Parts: sequence; C-alpha cells; structure tokens
Amino acid sequence: MALTPEQVANLLKLRALGWSQAEIAEQLKVSQQTVAYNLKKLKEQSKRLGPDEVFNKAMLAGLAGAAAGVGLVALLELLKNSKK
Repeated sequence: MALTPEQVANLLKLRALGWSQAEIAEQLKVSQQTVAYNLKKLKEQSKRLGPDEVFNKAMLAGLAGAAAGVGLVALLELLKNSKK
C-alpha cells in the first residue's frame, strides 16, 4: 500500500522519535507490513541519494500536501460563501 506524502513524513518523524513499527502502523492506520515496506524503501533511497536528500524530500512533500489540503478547504469555504 502506498502512503500519502503526509503519512511518509509522519512515519519518518515517529520513527525518529523511537516509535516501533507496530506503534507507527496503529497511528497511521495502516498495516505493520506497510510501515516496514516503506521504511525499507526509504532506506534504499537514502543509500542512493543520501539521507538528507530523502528526509528533506519527504518532509517537503508532507508539508506541501498539508498546505494543499488547507488551501482546498479554504477554496471550498469561499465557494460556499459566494453562493449565499
């Protein structure tokens, strides 16, 4: 199962704080196998690109996704208010 950019950012944050794979899976509402797979994928990427590059990309993608969500909510509110 593919994780959203926000989930990947949270996965990295929680793992850095010492959370277990089972705890992360419960928090993200995914299976532990999904967490293990994504951690393995991130580790492989960090060997190719460097850990800083992978971490920064994951964090920026998570922030961008969150910002897009906030922007979408704001846009929907504007549209709703303009119909009144």
